[in-house]
Amino acid sequence: MTVALATGQGLGADTHEYLVFRAVTTTIVFSLMAGGIFVADAFLVLRGARGTGVVVAGIVVLAGLIGEVIEAVTGGSAASLAIGAGIIVAAALPGVLLLLPRGLRSTPPVTADPTPGVTPPPQP
Repeated sequence: MTVALATGQGLGADTHEYLVFRAVTTTIVFSLMAGGIFVADAFLVLRGARGTGVVVAGIVVLAGLIGEVIEAVTGGSAASLAIGAGIIVAAALPGVLLLLPRGLRSTPPVTADPTPGVTPPPQP
């Protein structure tokens, strides 16, 4: 699209072509933003944080579910619905993994009581 714009061969006066260009450009920009957030969150998750990837994954999944329902109601093909479902599952997977408990790191360490029968002071 950039080459078509730079050479002047694209985006004529046709309204349909302009709307298609806007839709594709908007999709590309939002996809790059979501990808950037996921990459940044990957580094945060490596450091022990949850990040905002759960929110982004939730928005993508919600929009995908709405689109899949509309496509199913309007008579979309089974192959197209299966591809859409696969994309939704792939988008939901990072969010689900971020929401799951962290395993052993999320449980506080347990130490033996040095003096049985005496209640220890609360730990911070």
